[in-house]
Amino acid sequence: MKKLIITFAVLMGVSAANLATASNGLKIVEINAEAKGLTVKAIEGLKFKLSLDNLSKKTFISIKNNQGEIFHTEFIVKKDAFSKVFDLSNLPDGNYYFEVITGNEKMTKPFQISTNVNRTATAQ
Repeated sequence: MKKLIITFAVLMGVSAANLATASNGLKIVEINAEAKGLTVKAIEGLKFKLSLDNLSKKTFISIKNNQGEIFHTEFIVKKDAFSKVFDLSNLPDGNYYFEVITGNEKMTKPFQISTNVNRTATAQ
């Protein structure tokens, strides 16, 4: 657990440095995949809005990469609906997914973070 926290802190620092140098070149590519009652929408910058409907049981939400590394976890108690904005600017480029487990049901919603750097030259 301690190793995971240290790794996450290092990734945040590296990502912050990368964002400072290429903040205008960030692009989010959302991969379309539908799951019943689960929607993920890319909004300004590197923010995603996750919405869930009809949570009849305690629900577990996590953000993972394709290698199974966990970057965020939280539990939600029973609710009619849940919505939250996640700021993912600390994550490096790559493929990720939201995983939602409620009772015996497991839903995933993949997304991709991709940085585009625009280079220009001017003559004087």
